[in-house]
Amino acid sequence: MNFLMYTFTVLLGAFLAFPASSAPERALPSTLKPEPHQRDPYDWNARHEAVRKRNQSVKPEYVMIGDSITHHWGGEPSGDSRKAGEASWEQLFGSHAVTNMGFGFDYVDNAYYRVQNGELDGISPRVIIVLLGTNNLGHRKDTPQACADNIKAFLRLVRQKCPSSKILLLGVLPRKEKNLAGPVKETNKLLAKLQNGKNIFFADPGKALLSADGVSPKNEFMKDVVHPNSRGYEVLEKELAALLKKMDARFRGGKPAGKQA
Repeated sequence: MNFLMYTFTVLLGAFLAFPASSAPERALPSTLKPEPHQRDPYDWNARHEAVRKRNQSVKPEYVMIGDSITHHWGGEPSGDSRKAGEASWEQLFGSHAVTNMGFGFDYVDNAYYRVQNGELDGISPRVIIVLLGTNNLGHRKDTPQACADNIKAFLRLVRQKCPSSKILLLGVLPRKEKNLAGPVKETNKLLAKLQNGKNIFFADPGKALLSADGVSPKNEFMKDVVHPNSRGYEVLEKELAALLKKMDARFRGGKPAGKQA
């Protein structure tokens, strides 16, 4: 009996020495390797620091995390001459405090690294919009399952950083390469399963860009094979505005004060 009591005491002490908060993090998917990159001409590390500083000073109500599709849309921090949708970005967010956390050529891995290294620290946005995956599918040739698994791990990290925020996960937008239509569609089916109806919601606004064949986006909405042009961003703005109004009663949208027609 004394031996059993001694063993129990030792085990209890060991358990109490390691609180739940110090438990090891869940293992990442084997295809997810958080790291910075320099695949695009802009200074990735400088933008990472600019986003981090902006979020600390502005405390945004909304953030949009993505790749070049988000990066080229509009908003701050800027620093990229390729923006194609500034007017629709302003129309979408109006006078709300918002940060564009899009980074050209980012994989999910790179976005994970950014959030892991301070971009969401100390803030609590009302809604965090996530639009990632097209570079994993189109450039790195990840499978739909690998892409979805990486995004699932990314959402888990975002929830850890901002537990009170709602997350709006967007489906991968359609691309003009028809050989990627299947992988995009399959990935989006998997992403839809990640929503829980409480703090993670899924939507596929890219469907509004599709041509009559339901496979590739209309040419009139695209700047190139993957990036929307100004008209494409206008379509996405309308889709996102409707979604945000449903998710957040305080979302106003519209043009900034002083710019009303």
